[in-house]
Amino acid sequence: MPSNWSKIRDEWLDRTAVAKDDAKWALEALINSEEELFEIEQKIKNKENAISQVKFLKKKVKETISSKEISLDDIALNTSNSNKVQISVPSNLTYLLKVWAAAEGRDLSSVAFQCLETGIREMKSKGSIPSIAVNRYDSACQKRIALAEVNNLLEKYELAQDEIK
Repeated sequence: MPSNWSKIRDEWLDRTAVAKDDAKWALEALINSEEELFEIEQKIKNKENAISQVKFLKKKVKETISSKEISLDDIALNTSNSNKVQISVPSNLTYLLKVWAAAEGRDLSSVAFQCLETGIREMKSKGSIPSIAVNRYDSACQKRIALAEVNNLLEKYELAQDEIK
């Protein structure tokens, strides 16, 4: 594995399954920090102690990646992976859900979520959800995958740098 960040970045861009535009979008999380990364690489080559700089840079990049992920929705108030949604359900359906949950030893919210997820997937496959919503959802998924890959790439790079030391 190459130890040079620019080589690692370029190899990832060539082999990722994520659309190139989404991959480049995710790499924007690192663009402001790449110059610092190159400086640290040079210091490591010159045997200078750069551990504190690497930790600071890593924190800065993680914050940038997190803010890019939040920006995907334009509605996220925090970095939570889930949101609470409250709905009103007729009493007969509530009873069915409660009995189902009890029968399987699950909580009510997990059964309700399973119903919601199954219904949404079915509606998506039938084309009942507006295509613009599905397209934006698919795009956000691609970008989240790209951000996760970039984050993983940075961690692999850090491990390679640790091996050089």
